[in-house]
Amino acid sequence: MTKCFYLVSYNKNKDEKSMEARKQEVKAFQYLNDSIDVELVFLEDIIPYVSDDYNGKILLKDGEVDCPDYVFVRAFDLGDRQYQLNAILDMFEQLGVVCINSTETKHITSDKLLTLQIANSVCENIKIPKTILVTPDISAGTIGEIIGFPLVIKLMHGSKGKGVSLIKSEKELDNLLSMVFAAPFDDQILAQEAIQSSRGKDLRLTFAFGKCFDSFVRVNDTDFKSNVSTGGHIEKIDVPQFLIDDSLKFAEAIDLKLGSIDFLFGEKEDEFYLCEANSTIGMPYIMDGFKDGNLESIEQFKNLFNPD
Repeated sequence: MTKCFYLVSYNKNKDEKSMEARKQEVKAFQYLNDSIDVELVFLEDIIPYVSDDYNGKILLKDGEVDCPDYVFVRAFDLGDRQYQLNAILDMFEQLGVVCINSTETKHITSDKLLTLQIANSVCENIKIPKTILVTPDISAGTIGEIIGFPLVIKLMHGSKGKGVSLIKSEKELDNLLSMVFAAPFDDQILAQEAIQSSRGKDLRLTFAFGKCFDSFVRVNDTDFKSNVSTGGHIEKIDVPQFLIDDSLKFAEAIDLKLGSIDFLFGEKEDEFYLCEANSTIGMPYIMDGFKDGNLESIEQFKNLFNPD
């Protein structure tokens, strides 16, 4: 039987509600394919090590266990534990385990600027919003001249709509940057063109092993951000084939085995701007399918661990 570690962080998921959600996700994976033995494993319990007499086992704090065939990563926003996760995934990759996703892929998708740079080099029909890295050496006036107002300020490693602000004027931007750079700061900041035609909505395509298995629009009528975590809701949508084709080309370029790519809507019909790529599919959306009895996406998802 195929063995899969469903890898989470104890530090991030130790509260009872989060733990129950992770357990339900594991049950969902078991439902999707009963030939998979899915085990909930905490990254803090894995001991990364290297040896010249590998015996098919890996070390956990409570002893040796069989090495899995797959590792599905549901640990993120780890702070100082990020190196520990990278070391674990590097170890598994060297042992031939399929990691979903690899450390390199996770590095790319967590770097919003690098994501856009790679997409710009491989995608012919997807537009890229003007984006610059903000440093203390660049003035608010210069940023405004390059991008124009309104613009969006993003934390490089923000997620779920956190660390994203709509800035309407040079004065507002100058005040924000003065505050940010006045104290120690451990992340990078991007300034990006605001795609006004996509205010409060974006498009998400979800991929698994070279196939697009779901597409939907996230809509928020009360905020410029569309994230469900900020009050948005989901609507199903059919997308043009060229967008799927370019997205698959991009996913292949960054070795995105399983994940999602978000787009903003341009002013013209079938005009899309790349927003970001995610090395996770957003399991809550899949779980909602179970709760609502909507099995369409789930059926498409069933062969996840049996790629052609």
